[in-house]
Amino acid sequence: MNTITIALLSLVLLAAILSFYKRKILGSSVLKFFSFFLLFQFLYQLAAALYSFVFTQHEPNYFIFNLTMPVNIAYFSALFYDIVKHPAKRKFIVSTTVINLLFYVINLAFIQGFFALMTYSRTALAVSLVIYSLLYFHEMLTSSAAENEVNPTRSATFWIVTAIFFFYLCSTLTIIIWDYLVASNPIIGPLMTRIFGFLLYAMYVVGMMLHKAEHKEPTA
Repeated sequence: MNTITIALLSLVLLAAILSFYKRKILGSSVLKFFSFFLLFQFLYQLAAALYSFVFTQHEPNYFIFNLTMPVNIAYFSALFYDIVKHPAKRKFIVSTTVINLLFYVINLAFIQGFFALMTYSRTALAVSLVIYSLLYFHEMLTSSAAENEVNPTRSATFWIVTAIFFFYLCSTLTIIIWDYLVASNPIIGPLMTRIFGFLLYAMYVVGMMLHKAEHKEPTA
């Protein structure tokens, strides 16, 4: 296990600790479980690293990420369903979540299988999350003036959605051009994915550190 992997795992754990500390003032009911979701991500990424670098001689750990993918699909979908309020957008989130889960099962059983990296399902999830993020940004920008008085940079939700948007957009584009990157320089692809991972969890950390509870004016 190299230093970069340890640093990334430490960042995931830090984000989990901060989100647990701030859980009582997080507005979204699903977001209050974000610390447990991050802890879950920390544990399976740690297990993947230990499997490949400690218990085996660099054996592929794809099956670990494949096994945990439904949890990622379910939690992220629940999060966006909770923070996006428009009924039509919510129906879209529910329908695409069902499609993603069904496609995961089909991909697992008949297409890519359990021990190969399930890039098809991962890409479907990434595209869905990018669209969900755009739905959130659209709703935030078109909401009433009173709601827009809240500084988005003081909201953990804003930072988390922004992190998800850029991570899944950039990492998916990287996967699409992976063969070209490997042909040019085999280091570039893995380096870019590491950078995107660091930025993802760093933005989680920043969001939790800057988050402030909303103070609503009492009604007469």
